[in-house]
Amino acid sequence: MHIEIPNEPILGTGSMRHVLAGVADQRGKIARLLETGELISLRRGLYATRRNLDPLCLAGSIYGPSYISFETALSWHGMIPEGVAEVVSATIKRAASFENDFGRFGYQPIPKAVYPVGILRVTDSDLPFLIASPTKALIDRIAREPGFRSMADVARWWDGMRVELPSGLDRAQLAECADAYGRPSVRWLLRFAEKNRLLHS
Repeated sequence: MHIEIPNEPILGTGSMRHVLAGVADQRGKIARLLETGELISLRRGLYATRRNLDPLCLAGSIYGPSYISFETALSWHGMIPEGVAEVVSATIKRAASFENDFGRFGYQPIPKAVYPVGILRVTDSDLPFLIASPTKALIDRIAREPGFRSMADVARWWDGMRVELPSGLDRAQLAECADAYGRPSVRWLLRFAEKNRLLHS
């Protein structure tokens, strides 16, 4: 029985049920569609319908709620020189990782209180996706660093990351996260940014 795959980049369990409504062995049919490449598995119950999708567009559908952050966002914003091999996102759920034909996807938990701060929506892509602002990406990344006790620790980390700012850091985002993140490294980043005049309103 021929199945017409909808012209949608991503299909979930509900969509596949509708597509395969007249098929007795739905699991078997999905297996055959995966073998022929008409579907590409993203994770259990989630499929892409073509191979030329930007992996950044897939991260939020694979595991959510989440937004792209950490080194992935820093690289996307041009703030660090290195490219990244894994798409890493922030989430309020537990840590997770997935690997599929589009690459590796990692998810790191952050406090619920800071989750909504500094999220940008990118629409000039295969699918809209959420990504941290330059300031929030820097905050999320430095929050993972333990043992910061001074601005000198921030300065050493900053130099090691080879951070380049396209513009100043967002004062409001940094101040809100310094209070709510609960990490000394974020509070020291705010002081470092104030001392070195890296903030904008």
